[in-house]
Order: sequence, then C-alpha cells, then structure tokens
Amino acid sequence: MPDTDSDDLTLRQRKARLRRKVQRLFDGRALVLASNRGPISFDRTTTGRVRRRRGTGGVVSAISAVSRYANPTWICSPMSHVDRQVAMENHEEPIALSTKDYDFRLRFVLTPEQTYDDYYSVVSNPLLWFVQHYMWDAPRSPTFTRRMWSAWESYRQVNLEFAHAIAEEVERASKPAIVMLQDYHLYLCPGQLREHLPHPCLLSHFVHIPWPGPDYWMILPPRVREEIFSSLCTVDVLGFHNRRYATNFLRTCQSLLMGAKVDYSAGTVRWQGRTVMVRSYPISMDLTALRRLSRSKRTLRQREHLLPRLGEQTIVRVDRIEPSKNIVRGFQAFDLLLEEHPEHLGEVRLIASLVPSRLQVEEYQRYLEEIIVLAQRINLKHGDREWQPVKLYVGEHHSRAIASMRLYDVLLVNPIMDGMNLVAKEGPVVNERDGVLVLSEGAGAVEELGESALVVSPYDIVDMADSLHAALIMPAEERHEKANRLREIVEGHTVTDWLYNQLVDLSSLLESSN
Repeated sequence: MPDTDSDDLTLRQRKARLRRKVQRLFDGRALVLASNRGPISFDRTTTGRVRRRRGTGGVVSAISAVSRYANPTWICSPMSHVDRQVAMENHEEPIALSTKDYDFRLRFVLTPEQTYDDYYSVVSNPLLWFVQHYMWDAPRSPTFTRRMWSAWESYRQVNLEFAHAIAEEVERASKPAIVMLQDYHLYLCPGQLREHLPHPCLLSHFVHIPWPGPDYWMILPPRVREEIFSSLCTVDVLGFHNRRYATNFLRTCQSLLMGAKVDYSAGTVRWQGRTVMVRSYPISMDLTALRRLSRSKRTLRQREHLLPRLGEQTIVRVDRIEPSKNIVRGFQAFDLLLEEHPEHLGEVRLIASLVPSRLQVEEYQRYLEEIIVLAQRINLKHGDREWQPVKLYVGEHHSRAIASMRLYDVLLVNPIMDGMNLVAKEGPVVNERDGVLVLSEGAGAVEELGESALVVSPYDIVDMADSLHAALIMPAEERHEKANRLREIVEGHTVTDWLYNQLVDLSSLLESSN
C-alpha cells in the first residue's frame, strides 16, 4: 500500500487538531441534519427481528462523519416498509442510535407513499437530476403536463413535512440550533422552514450535484425555478462542490430571479432583505474509514479473487449505473483503444464494478441493458475462448469495488457531469500500483485533481481512447509522480475539512451579528 505508518501518524495528528476545532464550533449549539436518504435503514431478519443497515449513497457517507463532532438529530425519509413501521412504533419521535462509528437521533418524515413516489420518482429523479446533469433531450422532453404539475405539488408537500419536522426539533433543542440541509430533494425546505420557525437559526444548504448555467434552468417553468431559487436564497450559507457551480448559481440568480442583487466579488446574493453566502466546499471522504475498509478481510478476499482476472495491465471503473456516469462512451473508448492499438489485445483488461441505481426509472433500465449488450459485443469482437477483454460485475459490493481500485493501472472516471465523484479521490488513496487517473472535465473533482490526471472530454471517445493508451504506456517515474501528487491532494482535504469550512463561515455570521 502507498501509505506508511508515519504518513498515517501525521494524518491522524492533523485530523485530531481539526476535530478539536470542529468540536469547539459546535459547543453550545444543537445540530439538525436533513436529507432524503438517512444514515440508517431498517429491515427484518428471517426470524422477524428488526435490524439496522448502514445507509448507502455518497451524501450519507460524507455527512455521517458529522456525528463524530456533535450529537445531531438527523431527519430523513423512510427507505423501506420496515422504516415506516419503526417510525410508527416510535410515534414518529426521534430514535437514539449509537455505536463506535456514530451517535445521533434519527427521525423519519412519514408521507403517503404515492406522494413520496411523485416527489422522488417524478420530480427529484428524473426532473431535477436530469436538469442539473444536462441530460434532457430538450426538443422532446421534459413536458410539463397536468401529471407533472401534480407531482410538483407532492414535491412541495414532502418538503413542507420536512420543514415541520425540522422546526419541531429546533424548538425542542435546549440551545440555539444549526440546521444543515442536503441536496436537491429539499430545495423548497429552506423557504418553508423560515416561515415556520418562530426564532431564527443558522441555516445552510449543500448541493451535492452540479449546478448548470441559467439557460439550462429555463427548461423548468418560471414558477418552478423561481420557487427553487427564492427558497435557496433564504439560507445563510449555500454550498457547492466547486467554484464553477457556485458561480453558475450567482449567474442564475442574476438572470432568472427577479429583484436579486448579485455580488460576484463577495460571492453573495441579496434577495428580499436576506443575504446568502455562496461558497465552494470540495467534499471528500473519511480517509481512516476508507483505509480500514481497504485492509479489511472482506476486501483482501476480493483482492485475491480479482488477481487472476487482471490483465498484464488493468483499466478499472467503479460507477453507479446512471446515464450521467457515461459508462457507454467509456466502453466505446475501450473498444476503440483495442481496435487502434492491437498490441493491447490479450494484455489489457477492463474491469467494471457497476451498482444498479433507480431501476424504477425506465431510462435507467434501458441504460443497464445497453451496457450489458455493449460489453458482450466488445468481448465477441476482441476476445476468444482464452481471453475476454471486459469483466463486468453488476451489483452492490463495496469491498470488491475497493479491491479493484487497489489493483488498477488506469482508473477511468469519465462522467458527462458529476457533482464531485468520490471514486476519483478514493482510487488514488487505496491504489498500490501508481495507477494513472483518466478524468472527465465534467467531474467536479477536476478542479482539484486535474493537473495530476489525464483530463478528457466526456463526449470524445477518440480523446478518451488516446488518453487510455497514454496512461498505459506512461513511464514509471511519471506514473509515480502523478500518483503521489493525487494522494497528497486528497489527504490534504478530508471530509472533516469540508465540514469545518462550512462551520467557519456559519460562525462568521454569528460574530458579525453580535
């Protein structure tokens, strides 16, 4: 592994200091977190016993670390029927949950299942997700029908239920509160919350996906987009993954929110008597937990499983099966690489670990089918009975994904558009081969990692194939230098920094108001 005991010691010391700083910022304040998906979900064993399961998704992984610095109340939607049963058994009151890894109170927001389905499967995904990832085929879709407007009312209703639950927890707290809202599922919640809180509180909202420029937001009807923008302009601090997204929000307000006063140099929007600070906070992951997982018995078993399946050199990709991840073009680029550089035939293998996502959305089902067919076609075209160039794993298997990242010679991360893409950060930390990162300019991570990666256009499979070839033939010294620099960048900015920087900005508002 690339990290050493002395590296870990230095990192632990730095993180310990940062933890103390974060703890001081929380002193005397209650913390309320809200996100659609929570940190814990419940299911039942074959004997009927209720058991906890760790929540999935990048947002949950990133903000779960918050519970190490405060004892937050985390408000979320139930993800299963068992979640709903647990919530009702507890009369929708917060449930105290504590282990060595987390300590928080969990509260579910119960809404009718059809209302939730409209909020999540019609508005949040695909409407907002597709807008923010530039994925709509504008001449054909979306179309705002009566059905879509009905779903928008459901989105508003679920956000209102979240606002009521948050307001109750803020009022219940024995000390002033910080409320940290997460992501595109809760865009209307800030404005509704301001209306229902009798006392002011510090309010932040972090957007974990890209923010497009104002022209693309015009896909949404004026009433819808204005409701979103005006709500977000009631928070104290609005966070994005990088400066480009933050600047796009400022441009959007200037162009599409009537009466908004935008100050680009200060990074603020003033609207109806309130001023929101618009900032970039690049998210990362918990390095200690990541390294612990990479050395776990489960991951080591998966590493042994993968070793005989590697090529002389191995390209790895780890993705959710999501159209914005651009998996199809990545496979097409690999096909072109083998076609134009036959010296790689029988030598280079692509291992793809893909996690099914949102299969209730028809487009996602079609995308999965397209990926499987393309992988089979590449194997038939370039492979034989002895050797297949593509090894495709479909299913949620985190330890296998981490094991594959330990073993790559090239890591392909080529999304069309991505909020951050933590795979681009996880890979360099756990990789043991001085692997090269081929990174799309559409990934939020490119702002931090671009100088030490091979940056490609997500639409240009020729550029992608050429970059894969360049990575495969790169001299060892250059590979080592790039890999070390990537690790340094990621280790220099952890999830604790992401949290701390937001709290510092919130604290500055407290100081300026005193």
